[in-house]
Amino acid sequence: MSPVLVFPSRTRRYVQLSAEAAYGSVLFLLQEASNGKAKETKHEEKLLINAKLNGIVGATVEIKVNPEGDINALDFWFSYQRFIFASLIIAAGFILSCIAFQTIILGVGVVLIVPLAFNANYSVARFLDSVNESLPFIEREFERTVLMQARERWKNQPKDISDLYRRLAEKHVRIWGNTNVLEYKLAEYQSKGLTRDEAIRKAAEEEGID
Repeated sequence: MSPVLVFPSRTRRYVQLSAEAAYGSVLFLLQEASNGKAKETKHEEKLLINAKLNGIVGATVEIKVNPEGDINALDFWFSYQRFIFASLIIAAGFILSCIAFQTIILGVGVVLIVPLAFNANYSVARFLDSVNESLPFIEREFERTVLMQARERWKNQPKDISDLYRRLAEKHVRIWGNTNVLEYKLAEYQSKGLTRDEAIRKAAEEEGID
């Protein structure tokens, strides 16, 4: 588990997922954390989810997916208003009891508030740990799925690989003076399981060469 932050209010996480895949992934994780009580607010340019993380007096989280291309941002906002409201009610009740019975029992109120604070904070920390642990696996599975789809498309739409490479090389020589960047990119794609021909197809698509 990562270090526990005390009542985090906002954090951002970048993911190598499409906006739709990122939305579906965090919705699934939030449904798990909130026992299926997450609420969606999904519009064309507004992907929002919110849920209560820990019962009636726990924290509330709102997550927004910000589409930014291949790498999308997830914004998390955490609210503790329900915990604060419950704490104020408990404190007010014990203050009134002290006045009514002319005795000092505020310590009992503190004893009741501390577990509420711990549970509210812990539910957020546990949810963030779940997100940080799960998203890397989701990203790898998404990348694998995208590559499989690309392979099927390349198979059905064959190209002259030699010509694609020649045009890529000419572009890189014109821009960089050599093909070092191109070869590095191809090697990186091959390290992810693509053949050299497939890596050339992917690089050509990314650089607008068809």
